[in-house]
Amino acid sequence: MLAIRRTNSAETAHSTGSVHGERWRRTSWALALVCLASLGTIGCKVLSLPIWKPQEPVAAVPYSIETIRDVEYARDPVDPSERHRLDVFYPKGKRNFPIVVLVHGGAWMMGDNRCCGLYSSVGEFLAGQGFGVVMPNYRLSPGVKHPAHIKDLARAVRWARTHMPAHGGQADQLVLIGHSAGGHLVTLLSTDEAYLRAVGMDLRDIRGTVGVSGVYEVAPEKLSLSLGGEAEGAFHLTQIIPLRGNGFPDPTGPLAGWGVPISLDAYGLAFEEDPEERVAASPLHHVQPGLSPFLLISAEQDLPTLPAQATTFQQALIEAGCDAKLERVPNRNHNSILFSATHKQDPVAQLILRFVQARTEQ
Repeated sequence: MLAIRRTNSAETAHSTGSVHGERWRRTSWALALVCLASLGTIGCKVLSLPIWKPQEPVAAVPYSIETIRDVEYARDPVDPSERHRLDVFYPKGKRNFPIVVLVHGGAWMMGDNRCCGLYSSVGEFLAGQGFGVVMPNYRLSPGVKHPAHIKDLARAVRWARTHMPAHGGQADQLVLIGHSAGGHLVTLLSTDEAYLRAVGMDLRDIRGTVGVSGVYEVAPEKLSLSLGGEAEGAFHLTQIIPLRGNGFPDPTGPLAGWGVPISLDAYGLAFEEDPEERVAASPLHHVQPGLSPFLLISAEQDLPTLPAQATTFQQALIEAGCDAKLERVPNRNHNSILFSATHKQDPVAQLILRFVQARTEQ
């Protein structure tokens, strides 16, 4: 998500300025959307093409991988959707393995579970380490709004718990991992039991949850951002370029000396305007004692507000007596933080592996 601070109508009017300034704002916002769109377009089949291959593994993968694609996890005659499908990766010949549900991001509006190989290669890596990985799609905004996305995820999780044992998975060893908007969805599912109850499950069915650069509080008001510039929290396109590995383009480059203010409702296409409904959609406001453990991971060059959200969410979990760890990863941006997790030497891969193993050991 793109956000810096909340603003009121007076601030917005003041920032509008001249016609020339308005043109710059529109141009800059368009550039931001183009960069976000690099993660994929709504329902576009080209996302299945493995354009981005993973880095070569340093060591041999412990398990060969079985793959099942385009499995229908739900059928809704009232609202049918091609998005109600998932891919499965699991270790060939292994029995009683943990089940990981890995949920893609894309601002609730774009992308899919493959994303030209960026997400699917992470799933393949985890399967090669001995986990069964279920990667669902879900309906996207603006075609739908919350809670459609989270309801789809709940049904996909139910499918994983019900059907993965047939392939060797253990239904009582279920861990959720989500990136960006997917981080919002998995943490909401792990804190607000209503969505699990609707599919015949409860919070005890979740052994642990990993949020990677996730959204943990949906802002109730419009937000303002500055594209470029040196102000604290300024948004730079380098924060979302979908790269792998360490490093990213210098955020103090051509855009460092100037910033174009933009006011927008960053959550408007995915969530209703009612502030109470946005509070209800926020994992932060469902924190309670007795939740399963959480691992929160954020990037050095993450999107504005997200690292702060992770800190606030972790503190709330700890105050409620829950197990919650927060890790900041250097030399990564909002996307490379997960897309690089394709080999055991990657720090995020190590964090995820250790967490899943600790949560699912007998």
